[in-house]
Amino acid sequence: MAHQYKVGETVVLKDGPVRMAKSAGPCKILAALPESQGSRQYRIRFESENFDRMVSEDDIDASNSPLVGGAKSGSNSTSNKEKDPWLKANSVRTGK
Repeated sequence: MAHQYKVGETVVLKDGPVRMAKSAGPCKILAALPESQGSRQYRIRFESENFDRMVSEDDIDASNSPLVGGAKSGSNSTSNKEKDPWLKANSVRTGK
């Protein structure tokens, strides 16, 4: 089954015990991940954070998400996914 949301879309997560007030608001989908335990997964990032999170499709609040089901991202989502690798070599820092 295909993912409902596309790379580059902005979504809102449902409220829950794991959500932090600091991360409230919309977040951007960076990657569609393989299905795990029957649930489609996504890699997302909030604008106020400098790290990524992994969420299931069930964690996304469809009624409050600005873009639902690929309304704008279209064909650019595939090319952005190919151009934006998960691990960027020049962003890795190692200790001495």
